[in-house]
Amino acid sequence: MVGRNEPCPCGSGKKYKKCCENNQQDVVQKVFLEEIEQVLQNFYNSYPSNADVKEYFQLVQTWGPTLKNHLQRDLIEAIALDDFFFHQRMDIWTNYLKRTKKKMIRPASIELLDQWAEPRAFIGQVEAIENQYLHATCTLTKKKIYIRRESNRPIPSGMQAFAFILPDGSGEENHYLAVSTFIFFPDTYQQAFQSFAKQFDGTKQTPREFFKENHLNFWKNLVDFGYSGEEYTPFEIEVVDLTKQFLNERGIQSTRIIEILEDYLVEKKPKARKASAIAAGAIRYAQERELFEGITLTVKEIAESFNVSASSLNKYYQELLQFDAVLV
Repeated sequence: MVGRNEPCPCGSGKKYKKCCENNQQDVVQKVFLEEIEQVLQNFYNSYPSNADVKEYFQLVQTWGPTLKNHLQRDLIEAIALDDFFFHQRMDIWTNYLKRTKKKMIRPASIELLDQWAEPRAFIGQVEAIENQYLHATCTLTKKKIYIRRESNRPIPSGMQAFAFILPDGSGEENHYLAVSTFIFFPDTYQQAFQSFAKQFDGTKQTPREFFKENHLNFWKNLVDFGYSGEEYTPFEIEVVDLTKQFLNERGIQSTRIIEILEDYLVEKKPKARKASAIAAGAIRYAQERELFEGITLTVKEIAESFNVSASSLNKYYQELLQFDAVLV
């Protein structure tokens, strides 16, 4: 191990602390973030298991009568899945963490998973955007927190947001990441969020206790204020937007990959945690299938462009290949 005051191994003649130490720390941090991202992705890839699917769909059927006239079934299933994992069947999540920790070597990762015992729902307003985090204020508690951004997708200030969150491993107070997909709402629904907060103000419950009992009521409150979702789910829209953004930034014209991607999203309903992982897979798929010209990127370069791991990218690249084979 190189001492901070020793000459840097790169041969620059500078002390290690003044030269490559920060670069090494950046690499360590990137590996750490990829590892915890993979933990979350593996969970959504593996669960609910066959043994739990029936119970999950029973929950969907419970939520259906209240929401089905306003929201698409895909969105109802997505929000009910979070409730199933993090309210109804927390044992699925906690047992997964126990098994995962046994396989880990990195102490920082093990320590972080110890902090992940209880994902909690967050509803709030986006106040400001930074490179890595968005600043948001919780509607129920008025507490300000920082949530790690999952992509470079523009997020206007003032939007309302929903997600289940966890400590992000940065060691900074009130810094989180979203365990489930972020859902953003126009500021026109701020009144719906405030109405829900007034119900909380009249209780002596903790935010977690209140939300566990009233998660469905939160969505019912939104549809009462006119929320009806979109033609695609917010997650599907983000996947397509990220893919289009990548193409537009490079001046690439390819309507065909967008058409295939939209069909894939609607028919296969991939369970990715990050929209950018699917978008990255779509770019590799399009490149391999010669659906556009002008650039040739390695898998590593595509993954870095979307800030995802190569393994996540390749998973959805392979799924698109399989989907393409069915289309043919």
